[in-house]
Amino acid sequence: MNIKLSNKGQRILKIIHLICVIAWVGSAIIMNVLRHLVTVKDASGMYYMAEILEAVDMKILVPGAIVCLFTGLVYSVCTSWGFVKHRWIAVKWILTILMIVLGTFFMGPLIKENTLIGSNLMEGQGNADIYWENVAVSAKWGAFQLCMLTFTIIISVIKPWKKGKK
Repeated sequence: MNIKLSNKGQRILKIIHLICVIAWVGSAIIMNVLRHLVTVKDASGMYYMAEILEAVDMKILVPGAIVCLFTGLVYSVCTSWGFVKHRWIAVKWILTILMIVLGTFFMGPLIKENTLIGSNLMEGQGNADIYWENVAVSAKWGAFQLCMLTFTIIISVIKPWKKGKK
């Protein structure tokens, strides 16, 4: 099965891909800014900060990342770019999968746990130390992910290591 997209189809795919990149990167920036620049001091502030982070994560970042992955698959299958035809594409695949796995199995659970801890803190229970440890860890790894996203964008534009390039 050899499905190739027309030029119009490729332009539509690129538009969808870029909109989702904007959603993914924009939400990562928002989440990092909130983690690094906004300080909350009471239980309700901690809870609402966690709620905001979880909402941005689940309603913007995750859909953006998933659609980026999907449109990347369509690019690879339905255009001449392929999966590993160029080294820069292979690097993008590795980084994309790494970021999605890191977000799904490490960062996302920290965000969700903080929502529960924040809720418990508002009821006079919960452990604020664990909450702040989660914030510190997710701030560090969130910044690292933002760097990976930025690098992925840079190699998408520059296309280094392209075959035939001298």
